[in-house]
Amino acid sequence: MYQAFYKLRGKPFQLTPDPGMLFPSKGHKRAMAYLLYGFEQGEGFVVITGAVGTGKTLLIQKLFEALAHRNIAVASIASANLDGDDILPAVASALDLPYEGRSKEALLQDVKRHLISLHARLTHALLVVDEAQTLTPAALEMLRILSNFEFKGRALLQIFLVGQTELRRIIVSNHMEQLRQRIIASHRLEPMSEEESRAYILHRLRAVGWNNDPELAPEIFSGVYLASRGIPRKINLVMDRLLLHGYLEELHDLDQAALTVVLDEIHEEMGGVPPSLEAPAAPQDLDLARAAAPSRRESRLAALDLERNKFMLQLMREEVRRREALLAASSQAPVEDEAMIADARYPRSGQEGK
Repeated sequence: MYQAFYKLRGKPFQLTPDPGMLFPSKGHKRAMAYLLYGFEQGEGFVVITGAVGTGKTLLIQKLFEALAHRNIAVASIASANLDGDDILPAVASALDLPYEGRSKEALLQDVKRHLISLHARLTHALLVVDEAQTLTPAALEMLRILSNFEFKGRALLQIFLVGQTELRRIIVSNHMEQLRQRIIASHRLEPMSEEESRAYILHRLRAVGWNNDPELAPEIFSGVYLASRGIPRKINLVMDRLLLHGYLEELHDLDQAALTVVLDEIHEEMGGVPPSLEAPAAPQDLDLARAAAPSRRESRLAALDLERNKFMLQLMREEVRRREALLAASSQAPVEDEAMIADARYPRSGQEGK
């Protein structure tokens, strides 16, 4: 509707994730770095968390685009309260394996044989679990068991857990130390700053050929940020409705008055949601409030995660230097044994430090 009125090539603020529209915010750049580092390790868990609408799914889609030239077998699960007895059939189904009427032991063997066959074809097996915060502890434990599958010292399956912020709390509060030790990279996506929110809006408008029509008053950017709290999906919701309003009223200049009309309409439709579009956290009693507050243990674990991430960045830099050295050596003298290259890129624990 409004695309033709404003001479745009498409909808700049559609809610459906579009990798081509990804805005490279500081948080998303760091998250992509952790994802690529974790992928290169070829084992364990990579965990990406964030509030609803911060762009987790879009980030994963962008990762797959970056890895399109690699030999990868990707299996995806959109988790919906899967329990320990449900997760294994879901994994088998994602791998296109029969699962009906199969026992747990049989399914485990089927999955392992399939992963070994992928390994023989030099194919990287990756399982992506979206909405992972809805998994039960038993389901997470089964995924940990799957992540332990190996063949000739090489992990057969790598798992990406993508979920809302409470996923971290679930792992911590259920004392899943064995799973935590298998997490090789993790990152939490945060909402964008006001400056980034403004850049995000302009980025998406320019991506569809916006030529300052409609003209946006400066207060539009600050108003949208306050309403959305810097969450991309909420920015899309407000901006899409604002452009629609401009089209219906035949406006080529959008100001605070137009934004106020749109926000009032959204608040009425959402039935009492406050101006921030964010439902208030209102604990019913003191015990619930205490439960919602982060514990000392969680704070310590968060600090450890930060230190681990710093260490991982250092490892990433060392990995780049090692690859450059390998490429330089291979350009001078051909390497006949591919196993030597593999061991140099991914040394086994027993070989490290030699």
